[in-house]
Amino acid sequence: MAMIEVIRKDHGKWLVTKLETEHTHMVALPDKVRPRADRSMISPNSALNSSEPNGFNNLKNFNRGIRINPFGEGGEAQGLLEYLKRMQAENPAFFYAIQVDNNNGVTNVFWADAKSRMSYQYFGDALTFDTTYKKTKYMMPFATFRGINHHLQFVTFGCALLMDETKGSYVWLFETWLAAMGGRHPVSIFTDRDKAMEGAISRIFPKTRHCFCKWHILSRCKHKLCDSYIKYPMLRTELKECINASETIEEFETRWEYILDKYNLWDNAWLQSLYEIRHRWASVYQKDLLFPELSSSQRPESLNKFFKRNFNTKTSLLLFISKFDQAMSSQYEKEAQEDLATIYVKPPLKTPSPIERQAADIYTNAVFEKFQEEFVESLGYYVEKIEHGSVSKYNVMKEDDNRKSYIVSFSDYDKMTSCNCCKFERCGILCRHILRVFFVVGVRVLPEAYVLKRWTRNALKNIVLEERVTEPGLSFQEYLVAWYNDLCLDAIKFGMEGAVSSETYKVAKLALQKSFNEVIAAKNTQKKGQQNLQRFARLQKMQYKVPLPKLQPKKAFAPRVTQHNEEDGSGRNAKDNALREQEF
Repeated sequence: MAMIEVIRKDHGKWLVTKLETEHTHMVALPDKVRPRADRSMISPNSALNSSEPNGFNNLKNFNRGIRINPFGEGGEAQGLLEYLKRMQAENPAFFYAIQVDNNNGVTNVFWADAKSRMSYQYFGDALTFDTTYKKTKYMMPFATFRGINHHLQFVTFGCALLMDETKGSYVWLFETWLAAMGGRHPVSIFTDRDKAMEGAISRIFPKTRHCFCKWHILSRCKHKLCDSYIKYPMLRTELKECINASETIEEFETRWEYILDKYNLWDNAWLQSLYEIRHRWASVYQKDLLFPELSSSQRPESLNKFFKRNFNTKTSLLLFISKFDQAMSSQYEKEAQEDLATIYVKPPLKTPSPIERQAADIYTNAVFEKFQEEFVESLGYYVEKIEHGSVSKYNVMKEDDNRKSYIVSFSDYDKMTSCNCCKFERCGILCRHILRVFFVVGVRVLPEAYVLKRWTRNALKNIVLEERVTEPGLSFQEYLVAWYNDLCLDAIKFGMEGAVSSETYKVAKLALQKSFNEVIAAKNTQKKGQQNLQRFARLQKMQYKVPLPKLQPKKAFAPRVTQHNEEDGSGRNAKDNALREQEF
């Protein structure tokens, strides 16, 4: 039903004769449009230079804020492009990409600075992709790729501004982000529940496990079950406990059925849809999946507050980007402060155990606090051996609560162990039940297999500069881009290791100069080889173009006699030599 009818009148004037707004997403109000006698009803540049106070998030002038003719003059989108170019000029490892439509209008934008790309190489095992930073349907999606570092801080792996939330936009974004991260796929990715996003992830990350964030599930429950929450005040608490506190599948199923029975919600379509995909968001179904978040599953509060303050319809695009830059700088500063604290501040020990002392020396302070909590709590459990053999099994229960027990398996041969709570598989640190069994069986040192490097003080060190595999079938130009990105990532690692002290800086500088000379020499050798091949190719062409000289027939051989001295240097006289020559 959406349509507009425009008739051309005399003297090049145009008249809007009919306008049907049903099923229409408004771009500009009819009384604001001044038709012109050209192919475009609204000039992109005039829209960009508009002095209206509305910011880039307002859908009414969304196209004015982000869509431009790249050959035109300034505006917010032009300012964004200049910002991205300036950032890359300052640091070649800064990555950005812009997608344009058939009319050369900007549709989607992605960027990631050098620190973000480097952080992903160390902490990119689990990824959170979030597009929910918008308050109303009139605000464009701002997307972030995030993870957790070895200080339990959220780190950013890249950002994007999207025109829409369609599968096509997500496919472009994921492909671009993957190229910026060196082609390395994450082990798991946590997102909001969205069909377009789900289709794009299954296409671009076929081997990555896609899960739905519990924070988003609980947040949507507030809206989907608002009437039930008002009618049953305890429903929200019990549902949250069912999702977060259940330790086994059986416990989750029992609690879920109890809630549906108690509040008569068996016919609730929202809860039915959640139950059908429970393996995608409920923690009890994801015990074999590493998601390095040792605290409760909550959104980063600092970032959430930042968006509430700065992401609104009155904020201009460039102002928002500037403030977001400041937030990222503050994030990097906090990470640097934690690095220093881990080096110079030793956490206090609560027991004389060598395992606790070892953990304090290995882990960062933030992770050690989580480990120390597990270790101290382990002292309140007792162990009962229930199965003997090469792999023994133990029943671990709390001293004052016999209702819950945990089964720990332990191998005397290689010290390998496991617990049915699966805390190590999920978080990367040992649980209190295994630590208690270690005490009983006499293990006084943490086995190397149970110290995850991503949680240690040396998480950012001793990384081998491996050659990253690129997908086959790329064009030569695409290979050049992949090689360039790969070398940039290695250069960042080199810089982080070299910029520690004046001594390491000098060593790194000399090593770079030596390597640079070797690269130049290799290029020159390759260039000479190419020149030789070109010369050979030219000679082959000349062979067919220039006629060869005709060969003269050979004359019959005639014996020749040469006058010599009576006796030459070999002791033979001239006559003997003539006879020998004739015989020949």
